[in-house]
Amino acid sequence: MKLAKHVGIALLFVVIFALGAKASDDSFHSERSCDTRTLFGSYGIATTGFIVSAGPVGPVGDVGVISFDGNGAVSQTTTVSLNGSITQSRTSTGTYMVNSDCTGSLAVTLPPPAHLSESNFVIVDNGKELRLINTGNGRVLVGNARKQ
Repeated sequence: MKLAKHVGIALLFVVIFALGAKASDDSFHSERSCDTRTLFGSYGIATTGFIVSAGPVGPVGDVGVISFDGNGAVSQTTTVSLNGSITQSRTSTGTYMVNSDCTGSLAVTLPPPAHLSESNFVIVDNGKELRLINTGNGRVLVGNARKQ
């Protein structure tokens, strides 16, 4: 009888400890906050999709490096395929902002004939990765960026 009582008490402590650890872990994640400093350094980026209007129409894919300075400035160099026409080492610069909920936006000025390209994003994996969607008219483009 004493053994069963001790086992029951031990199990109770294990359950309480496990629930406390889980609650602590959940509160950590709910308190996660981001700002421009969350994005710093170089990320490998890939974007795919289509331009359906407002510019050269067709499938698009690009791959390259996007770099964030931690203060709101961004630059990128990519190789782009637009409707099968390849442009290598296309560079652009711009700005970005990050909200406390780890969402944000960026705007980069592309070389002619394109112009301003704007995207919204969400930061995942504690700043190691971004999921992006282009918000320009006639653009159906999604991307992923991973910290190098």
